[in-house]
Amino acid sequence: MKFLKITLYIIVPLLLLSSCRDYVEVEPVGNNRTLKYTSDYRGLANSYTTLSSSGGMYLLADADVDFPTTYQTQVSTIWSNSYTWQPKIFNESQGDSDWINLYLTIYYSNVMIDGVMSSQNGTDSEKKEILAEAFVHRAFAYLMLVNTYGPQFDPAGANSEKAVPLLTTPDLYSALDRSTVDQIYKQILSDLQSALDNNIQESPDFNVLPSKKAVYGILARTYLLMGQYQLSLDNAEKALSMQNGLIDLKSFASGYSYPVLLSNPEVIFSKTLLTTYNGAPLATDLLNSFSSDDLRYNYYTIAGTNFYPNYTGRGFGIASYSYTNGVNIGVSVPEMYLIAAECYARLNQKDKATEYLNILRAKRYKASTAYEVSAATNAEALNLVLTERQKEFIGRGFRWFDQRRLNLDPNFQKTYTRVFKNTTYTLSPNSAGYVFPIHQNYIDLNPELGK
Repeated sequence: MKFLKITLYIIVPLLLLSSCRDYVEVEPVGNNRTLKYTSDYRGLANSYTTLSSSGGMYLLADADVDFPTTYQTQVSTIWSNSYTWQPKIFNESQGDSDWINLYLTIYYSNVMIDGVMSSQNGTDSEKKEILAEAFVHRAFAYLMLVNTYGPQFDPAGANSEKAVPLLTTPDLYSALDRSTVDQIYKQILSDLQSALDNNIQESPDFNVLPSKKAVYGILARTYLLMGQYQLSLDNAEKALSMQNGLIDLKSFASGYSYPVLLSNPEVIFSKTLLTTYNGAPLATDLLNSFSSDDLRYNYYTIAGTNFYPNYTGRGFGIASYSYTNGVNIGVSVPEMYLIAAECYARLNQKDKATEYLNILRAKRYKASTAYEVSAATNAEALNLVLTERQKEFIGRGFRWFDQRRLNLDPNFQKTYTRVFKNTTYTLSPNSAGYVFPIHQNYIDLNPELGK
């Protein structure tokens, strides 16, 4: 059955070779091509379009999104199935782009990790820089995969539930048995530590390249998802010590003044939603949560008439202001402030929590308005942070990951309902709907995926 392992890797080398041909010198070996020089691997490491694409169908499932009635008749089956938390998302003629793109990133990363240190015509420093970057890309891809296709990490549990295949070599015929949630998280943490051990660069020229501050940012996010709040806080603070600038929305004339992704001073590490998911209609109750003096409404959202199919309402705006923009889901300065604020609240330091909230809010509100918040209790501070996350991360899919982790706390558990084409769908806390299914086509070709 080895020849059936096409789910992940059979198309990958073809993509790899076609994408390398324009910028990498390759040398024939038998019937294959191989990367030979360190510059070949640098070209692979600079494959921005491939390495930045990080899924996104979870955006359609989260509470940020609400399909208007007239819009429901115009969306694809993939959108409708994701939106209604179905146990089957794709039909036999379709592929799962989230899965394919994330595992393509893992394949690229494994190629670099496996071969760069023995490549020719490069210094040891150059090779280690590429190696370190590959560890970061692989860690981020697995963080997205385990939180899309695996159960939520439970700080009080064994996390022995099956998640996704853990592939750490570029072997095209690897077994595709699924590893546990615990094993995937251990690999993520190990990869990030390996990046630090290999002296990953601190401040690359472009935010699409991994860096030390990106490692700290991903660690902060990872530990937050694991419920390890002190470790999450420590790493968020490290990231902020290296990059802490915020955009002041008061300085812009309109959304079209917003900086493009590659020159956005808030972005620590750029990763983007697949463009397939741009334009999803945002929930009315979320839009209504913005006060009239909160500038994010006008900069982060845009009228639904700008999308196809169009709709009455609003969608995520930033990606529409420039063709060079995407929806950033990589680590950013605002995320680090909000992670630190949440961790301070959970560690019973409410004043520090609101201090960090107010640093962010000062840059998001109209001049001469009362943007500052305060909290009488730690629980109140935590609620303020969670509300701020919803507004700051609107339209990015972060809400889905927050819903998953908050389900473990009875104080935040919530049942969601949606009416789609006159049928009501329900998402209960910790239900199977919080785990996206692996495409049946892939299981049919690789039965171990279904075990």
